[in-house]
Amino acid sequence: MTQTPELRRPLPPPEKSVRRRWFRPGMILLGLLIAAFMILYLPRYLTLDPGQSLIPVNEGFRLHYPLLIAHIATGTIALVTVCLQVSSWLRRRHPRVHRLSGRLYVFAGIGPSAVLSLAVMPFGILTGLSAVGSSLWAVLTLGVTTAGYVAARQRRWADHRRFMLYSFGLATSILTGRALFTGAWYAVAPIFPDSETTVLTIAQFAGFWLNWIVNIAVVAWWLRRSGRKAGLPG
Repeated sequence: MTQTPELRRPLPPPEKSVRRRWFRPGMILLGLLIAAFMILYLPRYLTLDPGQSLIPVNEGFRLHYPLLIAHIATGTIALVTVCLQVSSWLRRRHPRVHRLSGRLYVFAGIGPSAVLSLAVMPFGILTGLSAVGSSLWAVLTLGVTTAGYVAARQRRWADHRRFMLYSFGLATSILTGRALFTGAWYAVAPIFPDSETTVLTIAQFAGFWLNWIVNIAVVAWWLRRSGRKAGLPG
């Protein structure tokens, strides 16, 4: 009897194959970055002390700090669940967990976080260009996340994947934003030593505009690259 390729070269045991897919370097790096971000910033807000807030609290608006806490809490849910959403291992091996985490991501994470960002914006310290950038981030996030959820309900899986990858890029732009803001501040400060306003403006542009623009560009590049590998047009 003629042997098939599977008989000539046995497939690896399921446990070993699954283990390789789960421990992908990209997933490990993403998890470490999110964990580090939470360790650095989240404890300040767990105290519920406005004095510990890294974001200046508007004392003239009593709801500013509660809304800020709600925004950070839902944003934390979004960061945790988005890791589960981009795991191909979880999607294939545990589709029910993938669907549950997806609903948490949309309705308890990124969705309310974006809405609360818009609600807090008029009472925060961001003004001008940085406020527009942050508001546009929230609107785009709501748009692509809603489109991704609707596509899933309609079983348009290719569209669902594309929209949710853009949502992932927008959700994780907080990580990119912190890095770009800090990097821009220290890079520009020596150039404009006598103009803190100029330094702050440039740093805010990097932290509230370039953060999500860079992430969207990376997602678009990834989709185009993966589409070419699969032999898809475009």
